Amino acid sequence: MRMLTPHALRGRLVAAACLAVALVVSLAPPASASPPADRARHALLESLYGHAYWNSRILWYDLAANLKRLDTRAEVRDIVAKTAQAGFDTVVVDVKNYTGYVAYDSAIAPHLSTTKIPSYQGYPAGYDLLRTVIEEGHAAGLDVIAAVNVFSEGQNTYKDGPAFEHPEWQTRYQHARRVVTAPSGATHPLSGVDGARGDQQLVAFTPAAYEVSPANQWGVEAQVRDGVVTQLTDRRGGAPAVAVPDDGYVLSGHGAAADWLLAHLNVGDEAGVSAETSIVPAAEYPTSSTFVNPINPDVQRYELSVIEEIAREYDVDGISLDRTRYSNVDADFSDASRQAFERYLGSEVRNWPSDVFRYELDGFTQKRVEGQLYKKWIEWRAGNIGAFFERAERLVHGIDPGLIYTDYVGAWYPEYYAEGVNWGSRHYHPPYAWASEDYHRTGYAETMDFLMTGTYFTAITKDEAVAEGQPAPWYSVEGSAELATEAIDEATFTYASLYLLQYEGDPDKFRRALRMALDKTHGIMLFDLVYLEQYDWWDVVADEFGHGPHRPPHENPAYRAMLTNDR
Repeated sequence: MRMLTPHALRGRLVAAACLAVALVVSLAPPASASPPADRARHALLESLYGHAYWNSRILWYDLAANLKRLDTRAEVRDIVAKTAQAGFDTVVVDVKNYTGYVAYDSAIAPHLSTTKIPSYQGYPAGYDLLRTVIEEGHAAGLDVIAAVNVFSEGQNTYKDGPAFEHPEWQTRYQHARRVVTAPSGATHPLSGVDGARGDQQLVAFTPAAYEVSPANQWGVEAQVRDGVVTQLTDRRGGAPAVAVPDDGYVLSGHGAAADWLLAHLNVGDEAGVSAETSIVPAAEYPTSSTFVNPINPDVQRYELSVIEEIAREYDVDGISLDRTRYSNVDADFSDASRQAFERYLGSEVRNWPSDVFRYELDGFTQKRVEGQLYKKWIEWRAGNIGAFFERAERLVHGIDPGLIYTDYVGAWYPEYYAEGVNWGSRHYHPPYAWASEDYHRTGYAETMDFLMTGTYFTAITKDEAVAEGQPAPWYSVEGSAELATEAIDEATFTYASLYLLQYEGDPDKFRRALRMALDKTHGIMLFDLVYLEQYDWWDVVADEFGHGPHRPPHENPAYRAMLTNDR
C-alpha cells in the first residue's frame, strides 16, 4: 500500500477539501490554547471526513531486541498478524541499528550475519528482514516504515562496524577525566568516587560516604588530608583498612594502580585530583555506540546512499531516521569541526576548545564551564543536523513524494540540545538559557510528515511527576507530550511514544499512559514489540484502541493543511 504524503497532495486539494480546511481553521483556537489534537478537533474532523478518530497507531520492531523473534518468515507472519489484530496501522522495522550493520540485502552496508559482535552471532546469512516485513505487513494491511540509525556506525566494546573500517569517520570527543597528580607530575586516572574498586582501578573514598576504606586488602591506600599524603599503606600484606579523614579522602588502588601509588607518592607529598582534558576518537571514548562526525562529507554521502538504496529498492511506505545526531555534548571537537565552526563564525576560535567549554573539578564533581562561544556552538551543531534532515527529505521525496519521512527523538526538548538536535519548529523560540537568538532557525519539524517523540517517563501526569520529586512537571507523559506539541508548534503531526519497559508489571498504568499519549498528541508509537510479547499485552492494546475506524492523520492532506496554517 502506498499513499501520497501531504507534501505531494497539498497543492492538489479539491475545492470541497479546501472549504473544509477553511472551516476548521476558522474554528480552531490560537496556538497558545490547548494542543491541536484535542477532542474538539477530533469531533470536528469526524463530522468533516466521516472517520471516528484521526490518530496513528505505530509499533516499533527493534532489531537487537527481536533478533530471534523475527528471523524467519513464519515468525514475521505471526507477529504481523498480532500487530494488525491489535489495531496498529503501521510498523517501524529497525533494519540498520547502532552497530552500522543491516538486516536487508544491501550493496552498501554490511549484513548483520557478518558481524563479530557475540550477541548477533547466528543471524541467518542473506536473510532480508526488511523485504519479509514489507511483504507480510502489506498482506495484513499494515504500512511498513524502515528505520535507519544514521550517525552511529559501530560497537565500541568489540571494535566492530563501518566506523572501524573508516576510523577517519569517527567523531572526536572532548574527553575529560579525573586524574591524581603526583609531585613528579605523573598522573593516573581516577576511576570513581565512593564506588566499588575494580580490577586495576584507582578510586577515592570520601567522608561523605565512609569512615574507613571499604575496599578489600588486595591494594594500596593513601590517606590524603588537606592535599597532603599523611599515610601510605600496602594492604596486600594484610594491613587494616585506612581511615577516611574528615578533611580529606583515601586513594585506593588495585594492581597497576596500587603499584603507581607506591612508585609516585610518599608521606608528606602533595597530591591532588584535577580534570585532564584531551580530544579522543570515538574508539577511545567510554560509550558503547561508535558515532561518526555528522559534517564529514564522506559520512554524509554514505548515510544518504543507504537511505536512497532502501527508498529505491524496496516497496517500503516510509523511512524513519534514528540517531541522526551527535553522540552527546562532548562531540565533535575534530579539526574539521573547528574549521567549519570558524567559517560559520567568520572568525578564528583563539582558545580551543575552552572558548566553547571546558571541564573543571568542584571537589570531586566534574563541572562543565561554558565559554563565550557556547551558545553559537550549540546553534551551529543543531544547524548541521537540521541541514542533513533537509538533504535527506529532498532525497526521499525526490524518489517518491508518497514516501513517509519521519524521525524518532526523545521528547525531553529542554535537554536534547546536548545531542545537537533541534526537532522543533523554525517558528519556535526556546525559552532556555542555552538557546541563542537564532537557535530557532535550526529547527527541522517542517521537513517531517510526522515526528515520533519519546515520552519516556514513569509518571503519567504532571502532578505525579511533582509528587515523585522529579525536576520539573514535564518529566511525565502528559508534560513531555505537551512540551513536544509546543516545540513542534503545529509544523507537523506529533506522535507520542511510550517505552513499555517502564510499565512492567502494571498494565493499568500502561493503559493510563496510552490514553494520555493519545489524548495529548495526534497518535502513538509503542516501543517495543519485545515487551508486548513478554508481557502479553496485545489484548490491553486492542482494548484501548477499540474497534472503531481510525486513520493516520498524516494520510489526510486537509488535516495537515489545517494544522500547518493554524499558527
